[in-house]
Amino acid sequence: MNEKTENELIRPTNWWEALPREGYRNLEKLDTGQEWYSVYRLDSRTRIIYEDGQFDENVSYLVEGDRQAVLIDTGDNLADIRELVRRLTKLPVAVLNTHRHLDHIGGNYLFDEVWAYDHRVTRETAALGVSHQEALEVIQPGSFSKPVPQPFYEKSYCIPPYRVTRWISDGEKIDLGGRVLEAIHTPGHAPDHLMFMEKETGYFWTGDNFYTGCVYTHLPWGNLDVFIETYEKKILPRASEARLLLPSHNDPCSRLEVLEEVAALARLARKGDGEYETGEKGLRKYRGSCFSLVIGAKQAER
Repeated sequence: MNEKTENELIRPTNWWEALPREGYRNLEKLDTGQEWYSVYRLDSRTRIIYEDGQFDENVSYLVEGDRQAVLIDTGDNLADIRELVRRLTKLPVAVLNTHRHLDHIGGNYLFDEVWAYDHRVTRETAALGVSHQEALEVIQPGSFSKPVPQPFYEKSYCIPPYRVTRWISDGEKIDLGGRVLEAIHTPGHAPDHLMFMEKETGYFWTGDNFYTGCVYTHLPWGNLDVFIETYEKKILPRASEARLLLPSHNDPCSRLEVLEEVAALARLARKGDGEYETGEKGLRKYRGSCFSLVIGAKQAER
């Protein structure tokens, strides 16, 4: 029996048949005069910007304070997210990145203010962007469920370089005026990964450390041991402060109990125990109740 390719292991066939995701059913959808992004109101000062037309199903969040707004991640650069944000708020907006993977920083170059965790890989990505060849995974066949906004130049598609204007540190409080987000350094999926906690609302932005899809540790700079340590020392101890998980893909609202399950499945995978699907180059996919975990060949004990 042939092993599955990485795509076959990670990308469900006809992924769009799972839409609309459950987490959006009870949210108010806003009319924004454009077709690419679906925008939902989480509360009067927090909006969800959802790219449901592309496989990554990126979720960005526009978080407004009294004097400042932040846009948590900017997606794949398939449409002008800056123009959309201008329609949604009159406040000055800074991009606040969870990490530097291309599906989170695609629109960074459109903004004057970009805030991110200070790490070597972040600086390299900001300086170089992501080449056309590396970005092709975003637009490969089977990636879209609706037309990309035009004009779109497939042969030159890439992620342009951008300038980070503020380096965020672990534990830093980001004051928006009347709202404060705490940055929590949570490596494992990526070494520069940040999650954000707002104590007043109980919102816990998880980035790619949890979402209802395939959570990865096999990508370059990913580390399963660090991922487990991050869960045990940084994520689970803070879970009691949270009311709602806000991931960067797929469903925007998830139950808190799933964090314990992610940690347990990661520990099981590290030991090489349990049932899993195999893919090329020794990839292993473990299935949870509403998510999967994909690890690399050398990340398990056996």
